[in-house]
Amino acid sequence: MSVLRWTLADFLAEHEITAYALGKAMGTSYMNTVYRLARRGHEPSRIDLPTLVTVLDGLRTLTGKDVQITDILHYESSVELSPPSAESVGRA
Repeated sequence: MSVLRWTLADFLAEHEITAYALGKAMGTSYMNTVYRLARRGHEPSRIDLPTLVTVLDGLRTLTGKDVQITDILHYESSVELSPPSAESVGRA
């Protein structure tokens, strides 16, 4: 089965940002949510899209960089892709 893994903890460590600073930049009063998102190995399995957008906005504020969803989430596929056959390439 494919999985989506949080890499927010790694991102925060690389940029020397604390979960507290992220929560403040997000303008949230739900600091427990921020701490859970940033805790390696205990990340939630679900998140709503407005919260995800707020996390990205907070990270952009703190880093001054164009932070993308792929900076904090990583997709690992269990589906092996096979190279296209010569026959299918010839049809393109």
